[in-house]
Amino acid sequence: MDLRSIREIRVETSGKDVTYWLPVRRLGLLRWIGLFPIGFSVSWLWMLAPLPLRAIHRLQNSTYPAFDYFMVAFILAFVAAGCIPAAFGLWLMFGQCRVMWRDGRLSVSDSVGPFGWRRRMPRAAIRRFTIRGGASSDPRTITAGSVVGMAAGIGALVAEFEKGKPRTIAGGYPREWLEAIATDLSGRAGVSQSAPPLVEATDATGNPPQTGAVLEKPADSKVVIQRGSASIVLEVPAAGLRKGSMGLFPLASAWCLFMAVFTFALAFGKRNPAHESGPLWPIFGLFWAVGLAMVAAAVNLGRRRATLKAGNSGLTVAQAGPFGVQQRDFRRGDIAMVCAGPSNFTVNHSRLLELQIHRVSGKKVGLFVGRDAGELRWMAKELTNALGMAAKTEQSTTH
Repeated sequence: MDLRSIREIRVETSGKDVTYWLPVRRLGLLRWIGLFPIGFSVSWLWMLAPLPLRAIHRLQNSTYPAFDYFMVAFILAFVAAGCIPAAFGLWLMFGQCRVMWRDGRLSVSDSVGPFGWRRRMPRAAIRRFTIRGGASSDPRTITAGSVVGMAAGIGALVAEFEKGKPRTIAGGYPREWLEAIATDLSGRAGVSQSAPPLVEATDATGNPPQTGAVLEKPADSKVVIQRGSASIVLEVPAAGLRKGSMGLFPLASAWCLFMAVFTFALAFGKRNPAHESGPLWPIFGLFWAVGLAMVAAAVNLGRRRATLKAGNSGLTVAQAGPFGVQQRDFRRGDIAMVCAGPSNFTVNHSRLLELQIHRVSGKKVGLFVGRDAGELRWMAKELTNALGMAAKTEQSTTH
């Protein structure tokens, strides 16, 4: 689709610079999903409302203000955290996006009404623009308000740089709009760098369109493959706490360190305020439970390894970690497709890929969230070939 034919997008040019003004996302009935995080924030703030007022009142009459200053800061930090879901809900319902190419650099500005913030992209050459998610559809059907039509048409535009991680430029807009912006940006970026970025559109599962090419194992992949006469075995090592936990371990560690400081202050303050702060102890216990649960989940994700055995009879997945071994068996007739698809985990507004086993019943099982995309696609291809369903998978992933 030609960018000039999309009236909803306002394009402003100045020499080699350009700004694309995208409208408020036309999500139809999906827009009202934003009410759920807003409701969560309202409930959270309603429960915490008495605590900061009580702490501020105590601070005014305190003979040891240092501890009370810590308590006010601690409570206000959780009040601020409770506002984040509401901000996300408002962004989902009323947010819009502005994409800018200025002085050979890409930047993005998001806004909700009069409030906005800018996301600067890396100062590196752009290798590829990728349109992820959404099926090709007419934008006029997307604005009709149907959930099915909207889910089928929305997508995300992602930029891959020579250095740094991929960054999401815009999400929640019709696929055709994003393809038109990517094509125009590619031509402009090609003027200021050695070669114009590629423009690639993935299918609804997050895989590039199949062209019959053989996927090769990435050079840096540590997955070990053993080939038999009629089966294969994939040994997938642990990804490590930093990468395998998808940032959960640093967050859990910071959370527990934060809690340790304030628990010590509450228990061993100079005026021993434990008897005056009795209602705070259950809250502290709850937050400690959350922190320790995050640590356990991060260790399990980072240290878990897996063995996958695939053949004509089916697929066996065995995962071993610090908390035991889990094995799942899938009969060949129960498997509809094996592919690399988008998970429910999001980083920088982009959904992380995972290895997915789709069952004939419609249910799916996700594995290895956040591992290298090329590695996941290679593993999916090898498993698909071993199961003897390559032709069916290629046909399913091209629609």
